[in-house]
Amino acid sequence: MLEQLRYDMITGLFHHKKRALLVIISVLLTYVFMCFSYRGLINTADFIKLLFSGMSYITDEKRFVIPNGIWLAINLVLAFHIGMIVNDDLGSYGKLRLMKVGSRIKWWMAKVVLVSASVVAYYMLILAAACSTAIISLICRTVVVNVSIIQNITVPECMKAIAMLVSVSIMISIVQAVITLIDYKIGIVCVGLFMAYTMYDRTHAFIGNYLMLMRYYQGINNYIVNVSIVYGVIIMASIVGIIIVKKCAIYIWR
Repeated sequence: MLEQLRYDMITGLFHHKKRALLVIISVLLTYVFMCFSYRGLINTADFIKLLFSGMSYITDEKRFVIPNGIWLAINLVLAFHIGMIVNDDLGSYGKLRLMKVGSRIKWWMAKVVLVSASVVAYYMLILAAACSTAIISLICRTVVVNVSIIQNITVPECMKAIAMLVSVSIMISIVQAVITLIDYKIGIVCVGLFMAYTMYDRTHAFIGNYLMLMRYYQGINNYIVNVSIVYGVIIMASIVGIIIVKKCAIYIWR
């Protein structure tokens, strides 16, 4: 399994330098766009909050709310990446690796670790790119405007909220990986539906609300379901994946 995991990490993480570069460039361009919009440099901490702020709770049933494009793009790009790294391995090379490792269960568990590591690496990349904007402030030495719409959230609370966000993203990605064993496109569509329901959730209890810092600030701890459910879903999805790869010939039906 260690050999399979090593192979997955190399092909799933280190062979996607173009995607990583695209994420970094996108974050920096977003920062530049926001600076022009607010007519001044944005504090790095505020910029990070804005990237993951999401949307406030919808309380008016009749009012149409425009989705937060930045938040939606961050989650959908991750969905495409997860779908592609799992789908790409369900081809000739993946079949050879499966034959070499000699165990479908070990092959699948390596995929679970790869997906989890990919999600963590993705958010670390975004945070690193966001933190690098501090260099722009030092070079330009111009006035920094405070534009955070969730100013009162403290640094420890922000770190805790981002940790929850990453945990929920891992849960979503592993479930998507299970669905990708059947069909790559269905997995992405399911993630899209999950995000749509999260954006327009009126129960205030849907677990997808952990993906938005703004809803954390608005009392997420008082409304949302317990985060322990996330880890339960991760375990259940991993077990379902084991059943699928063990009982079904995934390379035959594909």
